[in-house]
Amino acid sequence: MARILLVEDEPLVAHLVRRILERAGHQVEWAASGQAAVAKLSQPFDLLVCDLVMPGVSGLEVIREVRRLGLPTPILALSASVSEKSRREALEAGAQAFLGKPFESQALLAQVERLLGREPGGAGEG
Repeated sequence: MARILLVEDEPLVAHLVRRILERAGHQVEWAASGQAAVAKLSQPFDLLVCDLVMPGVSGLEVIREVRRLGLPTPILALSASVSEKSRREALEAGAQAFLGKPFESQALLAQVERLLGREPGGAGEG
């Protein structure tokens, strides 16, 4: 079981993602804003799943803060914008993977397991 910080400002999306991850056996803590996520960074997490576009402190800013603090936490960036620019920005900020919304639950779980180092072979986009 991994401890995952989910950063998502849309409650319905957060509920669905949390449910998918919890059914897969993970413990999920939800931060409803970038500010709330930054406040939780003193706690250890095995993975950060972070929406990029949020009011106030954006997901990109959260990712940059994780890296500024020197935390090795793997990061999966989520975004409704599936442009190459969004993907590039997320990866350059420090995310290891990017998943466009909407996504299939199996695509989410595959990325999560890969980032947690649980996928046989461990190779993939990143």
